[in-house]
Amino acid sequence: MRPLVYLILLFFSFSLIGKSTLSYRERKKQFDQKISLITDIQDSFSIQEEPGKNPLRTVRTEVEEVYRAGGRAQMEKTLSLAEGEVVYAARKLCPKLEELSADIYQKAQSSYYSLETDEKSSGKKLEWETKEKIQRYLSMAKSEKDHAKDFFLSGNYHMSLHTYKRSILYSLLSLRTQNAEIPEGYQTAANVWAEPVFQTVNQQKSSSIREN
Repeated sequence: MRPLVYLILLFFSFSLIGKSTLSYRERKKQFDQKISLITDIQDSFSIQEEPGKNPLRTVRTEVEEVYRAGGRAQMEKTLSLAEGEVVYAARKLCPKLEELSADIYQKAQSSYYSLETDEKSSGKKLEWETKEKIQRYLSMAKSEKDHAKDFFLSGNYHMSLHTYKRSILYSLLSLRTQNAEIPEGYQTAANVWAEPVFQTVNQQKSSSIREN
């Protein structure tokens, strides 16, 4: 475990060279975005943080307190440590998101195959637009899942998490479009991530129909 931690911190130290041109306010903004993504994922799947590590919400609070105090030198030091914590947390979270994105994609795909089988046996046809939307969501889910793996292998853990999240979102949208039951363990993500998108798409469709 220790060699892995040292490698991650070493990678992060080298990355600071590229951050030297960023103001600490810009770095704070990027930090906020990254830690918000991690906590959003943790909350959506009830993922516990690693025992013995400083909780990310505590890290965020410490950064906020120093930022409000306004001392630049202390802020940059605190941010550097906090950014290292975020890199480590993202690195540890990626394999879990890889597993979840593959699982929900497989479930959404299997559900669609069952829907097609029922369609053939019953003779009741799905609307072409609905079928096309389901297939498009499944295609996007797979594409994002594959890209997320590439980001992980290149060491871009934030983009890997962001892309795995999109893959899960598209799989959930496919299930929602199928009127299929959301699998156990994905209900919170479905409510928080997918449902607002699904309702927005439907509202836009309804508006378009009324206008025509």
